[in-house]
Amino acid sequence: MKRIVFPLVVVALVSGCAGAAPNDGPTTTRLAADDPAPSTTSVTATSPRAPATTVTATTVAPSTTTTAASVPTTTQPPVAVTAPGTYDDQELVIHLQLRSEVPDVTSHDFASTALSILNDPAGWSQSGFTFAANESSDLVVVLADGPRVDALCLPLETFGKVSCQNGAVVALNADRWRGGARDWDSTVEAYRVYLVNHEVGHLIGLRHPASRCPEGARTSAAMEPQTGILQSCAGNGVPLPWEIEWASNRPAVVGPGPEWDGPRPSWP
Repeated sequence: MKRIVFPLVVVALVSGCAGAAPNDGPTTTRLAADDPAPSTTSVTATSPRAPATTVTATTVAPSTTTTAASVPTTTQPPVAVTAPGTYDDQELVIHLQLRSEVPDVTSHDFASTALSILNDPAGWSQSGFTFAANESSDLVVVLADGPRVDALCLPLETFGKVSCQNGAVVALNADRWRGGARDWDSTVEAYRVYLVNHEVGHLIGLRHPASRCPEGARTSAAMEPQTGILQSCAGNGVPLPWEIEWASNRPAVVGPGPEWDGPRPSWP
């Protein structure tokens, strides 16, 4: 009797699954997707053997590429801030009136310089803050001469020499803007970076560190008072990494009054 062989082709079934899990961190709002690898199941079929016929079952696996599905994700839009308050949102756009009240610096030039400093990628933008000019905002940054600054800062005392943040107002002393400070060890431009980042830092709820620059730290913290004595550290207006981390905490207290006694960061 002649022996007949029938090839049987069975196609394997391939199943794939992919998922994306949002991961919201406390510092910034970021979304990341982790896709598990697809699982593949191969099925082999055999036929029962008849007395007079032999059937051979062959499994042919197709070449299959499984692509992880990308799940669209969204982030919360930044929240516009135009008045003092407490804000839980991670991304905040701080709207500021920016004006000069001195004849040798125009409001346009002052606003341009201040916003350039505040929105520098090395500054408070790393902590979720963006700054924008808005003439109708209740939050005001003003460049003025000593007597005017003294009036804006009451009950804080600035003695015609220094600057302050007082509730919704940041008052910058024009003499410091023009010439820096007596013990400042760098350029006037670098002092302006310190002046703006420091005083607007107070506006977004940041206080002086609990202690001054420790010996051996080399660089002062941006929120450390530097108009007076620099002690053993170099002058600096750019927030240090631990200051960026501290400023990322929420809620953010915007425009605190002189009576506010919020937490102070410590040097690491």
